[in-house]
Amino acid sequence: MFSKQRREENLRTASAETFDVMVIGGGITGACVARDAARRGLSTVLVEKNDWAFGTSSRSSKLVHGGLRYLELFDFKLVFEACRERRRLLLNAPHVVWPQPFIFPVYKGDKNPLFMIAMGLWLYDILALFRNVQNHQLHGSKRILEVEPELDRERLKGGGQFYDCATDDARLTLSHVQSAHLEGACCLSYVRVTDFLRRNGSVCGVRARDEIGGRELDIEARLVLNCTGPWTDSVCRLDEPEAAPKLRPTKGAHVVVPWERVKVYNAMPILSPRDQRMLFVVPWRSFTLIGTTDTDYEGDYDRIRASREDVDYILEAANRALPRARLDYDDVLSTYAGLRPLVLEGGGKDVKESQVSREHSIYESHSGLLSIAGGKLTTARSMAEELVDLAARRLEQRYGIRGIPRCSTKNAPVYGKDGRDFSKRMERLARDVRLDDDVIHRLQLLGTGALRVLGLLAEDPSLSRRLGEGIPYIEAQVVYSAREEMVINLEDFMVRRSLIFYEDREQGLGCAERVADLLGRELGWDEGERRRQVEEYRRVVELSRAYRDE
Repeated sequence: MFSKQRREENLRTASAETFDVMVIGGGITGACVARDAARRGLSTVLVEKNDWAFGTSSRSSKLVHGGLRYLELFDFKLVFEACRERRRLLLNAPHVVWPQPFIFPVYKGDKNPLFMIAMGLWLYDILALFRNVQNHQLHGSKRILEVEPELDRERLKGGGQFYDCATDDARLTLSHVQSAHLEGACCLSYVRVTDFLRRNGSVCGVRARDEIGGRELDIEARLVLNCTGPWTDSVCRLDEPEAAPKLRPTKGAHVVVPWERVKVYNAMPILSPRDQRMLFVVPWRSFTLIGTTDTDYEGDYDRIRASREDVDYILEAANRALPRARLDYDDVLSTYAGLRPLVLEGGGKDVKESQVSREHSIYESHSGLLSIAGGKLTTARSMAEELVDLAARRLEQRYGIRGIPRCSTKNAPVYGKDGRDFSKRMERLARDVRLDDDVIHRLQLLGTGALRVLGLLAEDPSLSRRLGEGIPYIEAQVVYSAREEMVINLEDFMVRRSLIFYEDREQGLGCAERVADLLGRELGWDEGERRRQVEEYRRVVELSRAYRDE
């Protein structure tokens, strides 16, 4: 469906056609924009220079949330929008977005006393129109400790319980790309834009390079939409070399530790003792995710990583809130970092990083390039609606294209959702082939794609072998990802189609060669390419561990 062979067909199509809309950037925003445009009947091409969700969209805190902390900034409009979109995602993508209970502990000496937290949680429910999974509840310290016994007993005063949602961010993005593909968009990963094509002073497409085959191609389009997140300014400068910067990118770093070292049953906001900034501790199956930082960044956007300072900051905050944990470097399974594409307007360097708005903005250049920046994972669909609405008006004004339908993504299920009782059906089939529960749980993230994996097992039962001891992925998932999820290299599978990079104590180095063998057979790698893929992945792992050597 979304295979290597289909990629070759898409490359030929991209070179031959003139599209209504071209979308640059295969993160969550670009994926939602491409899907929205395709559903309106616009011929659409989506290109990404790396893998889908390579950047910010696979490096978040894995939360779909209204943004409780944005209430402190009085950003009620953003919180209302995010709460509305959270509900839509929960309904349209239940296989990759699920309810996540939170505990908000309040300690003696906190900047916000218990009554302020109570007011904030009431306001949070109001902005969600009381349509969250459940409304909030307030608890005293005794009840909070019954739920979360690892909290600091000496300082705890009480707290609130409320709901947001968790997600697999990379797979959520992929599901939108797959939806765009099924709805008619021409989707191409590993295609890098190198310049713009122009006609009569207006952008009319791009010159691009296929990063896999090395060929150059021109892709023509009536409108070009720049949805590249942190790379927005660099793409704008391809259009206008003197274009003023639009972004203030800030780095968000995270660490992953075994759940038994941080035994939290609910996600929870915690405050850094250094600057009182809010972080999150999130239970993630048999692991715990802790983050994020928020610091200005000026390095290489393609090789961003967590520094020693980032890891120290995160561990210090976790140990302050959960003193029994006593976390140190030996507890860290993995680290990762991404960039927030924050809008520079109103967020100059005199404004603290965490105070910069998460609202989005749309820009139009003299040559007609439309760029969108800012926003957050949760609001990507509504951002896409706004951008495609503008694109539709421009297509009518410039090309006389009339009758473009309005947005239809509000209630449209993403790829993988099944309206029937899918989970029970899938579990029953998986048990018929005797898969362990942890393997079944990972398969459920594929939604209906899991049925295709089980179909591979029916053809070849040997593909039910685990990739390694304690790793809840089987060989059939590797084969499926190569045939139907546009995996191009080893890193794509290890980091974004699975969670092996994050959750395995060795970060997948122990099974990398085995996965490379399976991918190599599907993708036609020779022995030299297989070895190169393993070495490239080893460098990805080493980059995530570089903080230890600083």
